[in-house]
Amino acid sequence: MNSDYIDQPLNLTSIRRFLTRHESILLFLSLTLVVAVLLVVFGQPTSILNYFDQKSSLTPLGQITISFISGFGVLLLSRLVLFLVGRKRDLAPAAMVIWIVAELILCVSVMALVLWGLCGGGAVNLTPLVGALVLGTIGVLLVPTVVTYLIRRLREAQGEVMRMRQLLGHQDGQAKQAADASVNFFAKGGRLAFSTRMGNILYIEAADNYVNIHYVNGEKEETFILFNSMKNIEKSFTGTSLMRCHRGYMVNADNVRLMRKEALGLVLEINHCAKTIPVSKSFAEPVTQYFAYNTNMTLPNE
Repeated sequence: MNSDYIDQPLNLTSIRRFLTRHESILLFLSLTLVVAVLLVVFGQPTSILNYFDQKSSLTPLGQITISFISGFGVLLLSRLVLFLVGRKRDLAPAAMVIWIVAELILCVSVMALVLWGLCGGGAVNLTPLVGALVLGTIGVLLVPTVVTYLIRRLREAQGEVMRMRQLLGHQDGQAKQAADASVNFFAKGGRLAFSTRMGNILYIEAADNYVNIHYVNGEKEETFILFNSMKNIEKSFTGTSLMRCHRGYMVNADNVRLMRKEALGLVLEINHCAKTIPVSKSFAEPVTQYFAYNTNMTLPNE
């Protein structure tokens, strides 16, 4: 087990997932919208309009509602961009802090401008207005942020428990199987096409309607072309050391000698093989966690 990946409260990895994963973003935005609606309907914070020289025909509640909608629109756009950026690169801690602060400033600025326009563009007491909007915005965002983060941590903890159970089951029931077990590969239609020991399998590569099974024969790497889909192969070997790491690749984890991080992401080095196998972003988490809890391999830092 690798201590770098043990679940710990308030670790950087969890915060990054909380900010950039689409499930967390959707939950956060939904909760924020609910809190904002409840505040407008039941709290009716119309006192904030006292900082303006009123020249509007709109009701105070209507002005506040439009202002909140504009602020939520900014928040929605910000988190969408954050999600897209997070898919392409890992954000540094400083970048995440700057992003959140800039998001808050932009939300407050837009809401203040919208209120100023709705009130007729008259005189405004700017300093207390900005202070009230900052405190109000933080108050609205605080509960959704905390609840979303706690839910995310709970799901991670449940995942850790499940992986530990799988690890114990793997140690008790599958340790004897591993490399010496015979594995069979079937073509579409159910015909047995290829059989070898699990320890011989290096990696499997998608090739249109076929898959290329790369295996070691003696000390030489060879390839068997199988008429089947990667999806079917993945289903057939769920729970074994043959695991999906990319849309186009599966690897035999028992033959992975090294995992390293490059500019474009994680790659795996395989025994008896000169080729490196890429790990796509969507599979990075389960792959690293598998090696963290099933091997003593040193893993690259986040």
